[in-house]
Amino acid sequence: MTPSKSSVIIAVILAVLVAGWLFSGQIFDVASTTKLLPEFQQPTSPKTVAKVQTRKLKAQTYIPSIFVTGQTESSRAVTIRTQITGKISKTTVNAGDSVSKGDVIAQLYPEDLPIRLKEAEARVKQRKIEFSAAKKLSIKGFKTETKLAAAFADLQSAKAHAKRVKIDYENTVIRAPFSGILSERLVENGDVLKKFEPIAELIDLDPLIIAAYVSERDYLKIVKGQSAKAKLRSGREIDGQIRFISPVAQKNTRTFKIEFETKNFKIRIAEGITTKLIIPMPPILAHQLSASLFSLNKDGHLGVKIVNAENKVKFIPINIVGDSAETVFVTGLPDICEIIVVGQGFVMDNEIVDSVSEAQLSDRQR
Repeated sequence: MTPSKSSVIIAVILAVLVAGWLFSGQIFDVASTTKLLPEFQQPTSPKTVAKVQTRKLKAQTYIPSIFVTGQTESSRAVTIRTQITGKISKTTVNAGDSVSKGDVIAQLYPEDLPIRLKEAEARVKQRKIEFSAAKKLSIKGFKTETKLAAAFADLQSAKAHAKRVKIDYENTVIRAPFSGILSERLVENGDVLKKFEPIAELIDLDPLIIAAYVSERDYLKIVKGQSAKAKLRSGREIDGQIRFISPVAQKNTRTFKIEFETKNFKIRIAEGITTKLIIPMPPILAHQLSASLFSLNKDGHLGVKIVNAENKVKFIPINIVGDSAETVFVTGLPDICEIIVVGQGFVMDNEIVDSVSEAQLSDRQR
């Protein structure tokens, strides 16, 4: 073996020995150090208590309401029809005109009815004279009771005929059965009509009706005669009361029809306008707060987190009973409670927290 090769081998052996010594020493030091550390000197990760900000809330009286969309309707509507066959001789009102009860809407040509009426009235006079004479003769014994009865029957028949002709004559003038607005006129001068053909549509808008449909849950809360409000699209509110609650649900929607009645002075509100109906319920105690404070528990229930007297977080399920422009009204919370308003998303139910109220922060800032 040459001197150069032997020096290389010796250098490699020395390098391996040094590496082995260094490695064994590192393991020894770590093991020995670990054994020598006392137990109380082992590394620890201390748990910090979460800080939250709370707001003191007190329950207040709140009047919940049922809100439902309805539509204005007339309180009465009728199709005016002719009672006899005839030809229109004159119309006196147009669609949209207001009429009072008894006002003339249209007239038919009377034809020969005036003559027939005079003839029928004359026939009645004749039958009266004949019956009076038969009665006198019957008293004296000159006429039998059968002839007296026949005279009486003739008199009654004449009266009935005269009355029927008189009614036909009166029916040539078509009048409004009640005060209202003529929503549609269906005839013109010269139209020939059969018996019972339509002449006009008449509606009554005072009082005004707002019809709406409510769910089964809300239906059970509404009482006939209770006060309510209606809000028009213009923002105007009108007072009234519930006049009708249907005892039968709609087959398709399972909703119940209700009717709200209100005064409609000077007929300012038309039929067919979409309207919001506001039906107040009995007052209750509720808390007013922002919807941003709501949380969901593991079961998916909606609620808010409060801090109790022991500084523990408590999740309280709530029910929403109403809302305003920026807040909601809820029930289910204690009458007076400290609601977490900052940090509620980082704490859990039954967790102990370090809470500071808004009142305390305000005092500190002063």
